[in-house]
Amino acid sequence: MIEIHPDGTFDLVLGEFRLEHCRTKIHVNREEEPVSWSCTAPGELSGTSRSGSWRFSAAEQAGRIVLRLNGTLKAPADLVEVTVLEIPELAADHLLAQGLRMGGCEAVKLPCRREKEFESFYHCMITRNGKTLMLSMPLRQRQPGSFRGRFEGERLGDVRARYELLCYSGCEVELDPVTIEAGDGFALLENWTSGNIECPRDFSAPPEAGWNSWDYYRWTITEEEVLKNAEFIARDPVLSKHVKRIIVDDGWQYCYGEWEANPYFPNGMEFLAKELSKMGFEPGLWFAPSIIEPHCFIVQQAPEMLALSLGGQPCLAYECMRRFGFVLDPTVEKTRKHLRELFSRYAGMGYKYFKLDFLNSTLNAPRFHDGMVPRSEIVRRLLEPVYEGIDGRARILGCNYPFLAGNRMVDSVRIGADIHARWPNIRSNALSAGARFWANKRLWLNDPDFAVCRGVETSDDPNLWRLNPLLVFVEPGAAFDAERDMKLATATKSEVEILLGVVLMAAGAVNLSDDMTKLNAAGLELARKVVAAPSGEAAKPLDLFTEECPALWLQRVGNGRRLMTVNWGETPKRVRLNLADYGIPGAEMRDFWRDEPVAFPGGVLELELAPHSCRLFETPAL
Repeated sequence: MIEIHPDGTFDLVLGEFRLEHCRTKIHVNREEEPVSWSCTAPGELSGTSRSGSWRFSAAEQAGRIVLRLNGTLKAPADLVEVTVLEIPELAADHLLAQGLRMGGCEAVKLPCRREKEFESFYHCMITRNGKTLMLSMPLRQRQPGSFRGRFEGERLGDVRARYELLCYSGCEVELDPVTIEAGDGFALLENWTSGNIECPRDFSAPPEAGWNSWDYYRWTITEEEVLKNAEFIARDPVLSKHVKRIIVDDGWQYCYGEWEANPYFPNGMEFLAKELSKMGFEPGLWFAPSIIEPHCFIVQQAPEMLALSLGGQPCLAYECMRRFGFVLDPTVEKTRKHLRELFSRYAGMGYKYFKLDFLNSTLNAPRFHDGMVPRSEIVRRLLEPVYEGIDGRARILGCNYPFLAGNRMVDSVRIGADIHARWPNIRSNALSAGARFWANKRLWLNDPDFAVCRGVETSDDPNLWRLNPLLVFVEPGAAFDAERDMKLATATKSEVEILLGVVLMAAGAVNLSDDMTKLNAAGLELARKVVAAPSGEAAKPLDLFTEECPALWLQRVGNGRRLMTVNWGETPKRVRLNLADYGIPGAEMRDFWRDEPVAFPGGVLELELAPHSCRLFETPAL
């Protein structure tokens, strides 16, 4: 039901969700512009403000409410913020927010003890009394949009669906609709995904596992270490059957922007591709295609290829771990030609898999040479010449990839934040891996980040704790800071089992990232199990809309099921589940990690989980 009032406010009712006194807002150059609205037809408003004219409509379509707000500006503006929907107050039990790219998901149980703001992209899921209200925008967007609001005790306040136009030089403001619907949260997400598949793909072939150099070696990777791990995998009776790809990550190149082998790869990258191919592996290579370091040739000799500051000069828009860089402007034809030729050359060397990183960093630049290209199209413009240069000879993993760039040019997409064999990373990454089940094998292959197997009980490496990435933040005059003394592999075996269990539940890319020669018997067995396990559908975390970190995961694998239960807490946890409630017949399953049958009298799973541990069971028919 929709009711629009003469003052431009409106009420929307979907089942038990009543959204009252909603309104729209227009901000131009950060100042709110009052709009004089008049009702021109049922469900339609026409309005004028100082900077332009606006048209709003609200319509019911197939049980959904669809809101549209478009306009015409009298003059270009540095910043236009258009709020299509603002809900002053809404009672809720749970909120699930999505990040723009990898990681960034947030789940909050209400009441919330603290006031806090949130932002969600693509869709925002608000649950009350077992029913979920979904606010959504299209995956591909004319202008970048998001949902924002704040927690206030048992309620959400000022929930807004808004679009942002930065350095907008056009006149017509064309925005995508905002859709509101209610029902079962899982069904809502799956239906939304089905309606946002730009390019249908065939995911019937099981995904192949790989090995990536980054998490263990970082910038210390060498040609010798890549070949050592490849040879170890090729000799292993289990790993050799399942690990089909070797990916050399960051650290092989001279610098970001000059993509030539550094001295640690003395024979060059074409030689390495041929050596890996001889061993039966698909060679893969990491790039940050838009990042250009200050000493790079392009900065000195071709600055016209770079994106701009607000004042119109090339700017240091990229920063990571105290490393700075410019970003390429993909609206410039010279940039596009450079990328097309670069990736055509490396595909010609035999590289069949490219991990493209820091893609979203391109959007840190406020201006591009062609101001008529919407910001939501910038990363897509960056990928187009890469895709053309590869010309079907290689696959693409989008890392730090804003999902709004669509699924046409990417085969896999990172969905989780950076993982390490550390408890805080394992716990925080699980939500993003579970909350994006809707994308896997529908839009692309989900990549939850690495299947790291090393830990204090699974490795015999004397250098296990040597890597410390946070030292770059220690100032010369700073006192000792324990938080800066970060160790990358502190996980116990049971914690590593959770990490790998989440990777299996994601049912997408599986990439090992250890020095395989340093794993002990327990660590190597974990690696063998995770790469050899059949891939199924992405698991549904059954408590996704009730808990802050999913603890119960159900996955379909062929005609069988996997069920994983996790104790994220610091004290023992009792678990009691009736297997029939989850479509699991019989009273026996197999414990995945222990590789032994487990009987459940009467079909009831009843056990006690130690802190920081999981149990992963599967039915025989997998």
